[in-house]
Amino acid sequence: MSRALGFSLLELVVVLIIAGILAALALPRFNDPEIQSSWFHEEVKAAVRYAQRQAVAQRRPIYVEIQAAQVRVCYAADCSSVLQRISGQPYALTAPSGVTLAPTGTFSFNGLGQPSGGQAFTVGGATVTVTAETGYVL
Repeated sequence: MSRALGFSLLELVVVLIIAGILAALALPRFNDPEIQSSWFHEEVKAAVRYAQRQAVAQRRPIYVEIQAAQVRVCYAADCSSVLQRISGQPYALTAPSGVTLAPTGTFSFNGLGQPSGGQAFTVGGATVTVTAETGYVL
């Protein structure tokens, strides 16, 4: 007597139930604040690099203002004249809930891309470092 190849309905149902349980356990990890914090950390580093590139491209000082819940890229030290993206929106990043930036303050890049000094600040639990002289962002 030959046996049919394939899976029985019971085996398929059991596999689907196990897959559903694993998906229900793994899904909350995608909304984890740690993931949002690390993603925002990378966005802040990209914004600082953008400010440096703009300073070199325009050969003028560009300021980066660090606030407790926001990072802004500006033409002036007081950020009254905010750089505009192509879409016309101000270049500002707002931190997700539970993520803070410290210490607050403003630093700039000159027309050569050099920072106004070595800078280090934390985004959530990670540190962003701008090295003096070169402006390399870690």
